Amino acid sequence: MNFDFLRMLLAIVVSTHAAAGETRKWTNNEGKVINAEFVSSDGSEVTLLMNGKEIKYVLNKLSAADRTFVSKQVADSPKADKPMKGGDAKTGYMNHVEIRQPAYATAKEYLEGANAKAVYDAFAKGNFPKEWDANKGPIEEMFSYDNGAMIVYVPAHYDPAKPMGVYLHVSANDQGHELINCQPVMDRLSLIYVCPKGTSNKQPMMRRVKLAVDALAAVKKQWNVDEKRVCVGGLSGGGHIAMLTHAMFPQWFRASISHAAQSYLPGNGGCGHFPGLAVRDITGKDCKDHKWVVISGDKDFNYKEILKTSADWKAARANYLFIDVLGMGHVNASPEKLEEALKWARF
Repeated sequence: MNFDFLRMLLAIVVSTHAAAGETRKWTNNEGKVINAEFVSSDGSEVTLLMNGKEIKYVLNKLSAADRTFVSKQVADSPKADKPMKGGDAKTGYMNHVEIRQPAYATAKEYLEGANAKAVYDAFAKGNFPKEWDANKGPIEEMFSYDNGAMIVYVPAHYDPAKPMGVYLHVSANDQGHELINCQPVMDRLSLIYVCPKGTSNKQPMMRRVKLAVDALAAVKKQWNVDEKRVCVGGLSGGGHIAMLTHAMFPQWFRASISHAAQSYLPGNGGCGHFPGLAVRDITGKDCKDHKWVVISGDKDFNYKEILKTSADWKAARANYLFIDVLGMGHVNASPEKLEEALKWARF
């Protein structure tokens, strides 16, 4: 059975906003049928719109009739004639942008990757550090939230024809971090800044991860994003979540930056800050060439532990950098040091 197509079939509810003739039946080579709208095709995959969400599907797994239909649509609708993604998107600072829908319709759809599923299963079984006491209760409750919103800054020179990278910041409070002083860094590096709200240290870890992922998905819906230039960071407990989110979804993030927080690797019978994972899951093929950064200084109460964990990261041969800042306390990194970290991560 083709599980990709079955998952699409189970997730879809035919879009109610589509005009007559826009929605058609699609059949794969095993006879499964769905209703969806054609969006585009690059010759190897077709993008379909289902229940307001774009989903890609391998073209040669569709019926011959569907492949012919796609070929005709591509021939009749040149890419240059189509509206550019993000063409009417806003620029500048926005304190409250709603996360109108989650990245995926169901919890299972977040678990396509092995790392994400392993972490999710560990939380469901209660296998996480005891100090994460906000994680008691059913995993479904931890994963849910209401009225999602985020802070967004988009450089004024944003051009929908030229995708921008993203720096996603996980806050240790529920109001989010504005990081106004870092806007010039975003301008210089052509990065969209996004910070989901409701991610304080009092929130369940899995909810914080999901909010980060959903915020990224919301940005992608409104602005043209360079998939190879997406970094997640955070302060203190948000730094732990940044590293964990990166590890869970290496297909979506290329780097993570922890501000004033140590991240313990799995080992010696413990999971560290990566429940369900082993060191090889963080340094192996799925994270090849990915970057991991910690920024802290001698005035941070975590400083001594960061020195210890930094040695462990280097011993594990991870692509890791510790930026040691004289006089830095338990705060977000300065714009200069954040830019240094992003440039080292090739952003």
